[in-house]
Amino acid sequence: MKTGILEEMTIDEVREFNTEVVLWGIGSTEPHGPIVTYGSDFFQCDGLCRRATKQANERGARILMYPTQPIGNNVNFKKFPFACRMRVRTLMLLIIDVIEALEEDGIRKIVLVDGHGGNSETMRAALREHFDRTDPERRAFVCITRGMPAKEALAAIKHPSDHGGESETSRNMYLRPDLVKTDKLQNLPFGKPFVTSIAEGKVHFVRPWELYVPMGGGGETREATAEKGEALIETGATGLADFLVELSESPWNPNFPYPADR
Repeated sequence: MKTGILEEMTIDEVREFNTEVVLWGIGSTEPHGPIVTYGSDFFQCDGLCRRATKQANERGARILMYPTQPIGNNVNFKKFPFACRMRVRTLMLLIIDVIEALEEDGIRKIVLVDGHGGNSETMRAALREHFDRTDPERRAFVCITRGMPAKEALAAIKHPSDHGGESETSRNMYLRPDLVKTDKLQNLPFGKPFVTSIAEGKVHFVRPWELYVPMGGGGETREATAEKGEALIETGATGLADFLVELSESPWNPNFPYPADR
């Protein structure tokens, strides 16, 4: 039984695989502060996709995992050194190009894994653009997820943070313990806007990252553990694998995921 990890397969194995679903993680390489490394988002996204693909295929699915994209949207990271980035339109075009190439290969079910919060809006916009420009009779069903960890795993994180905090530190402790600077665990500060409605999250704006997380990451990390990270990654992979199995087994039609006779 082949794992379904494209980069590990030969051309003969790919031809014989009978792919039903392509899974593609879109991550980032960016600063996360003094505790975890620039590759944190990539490691988490790639690790999740690999585990979910293998689990799903062991259950009879036909999931082909595309190589995880390591560079995303970080236009608000410019004040930090070497925050790998491409422009919003570039990432949109990259996503659409890959989707259309997969359609040419006969793929009609594609799952994108969002491995970096800065990519989310671009990924959604790319899906709308793809929907608009593609013939419905050959248009693939494309969806986005961030993984599906168990509620208990999420509840174990006592100090939620959207960048480099307890959750990300825990996941990196599990995936790449060799790269986590445990001697530097601390409460990383956040910058806070002085306009009340903005500070309360009632409006959306593009945050200058050097003002939002002046140390490159933010949040309390001293309660991060590898055990918490394992629960987040492994239950997230199992939840994603459950979805991939159902998707693989569901016959495609031009109305997918609605019935063909609607």
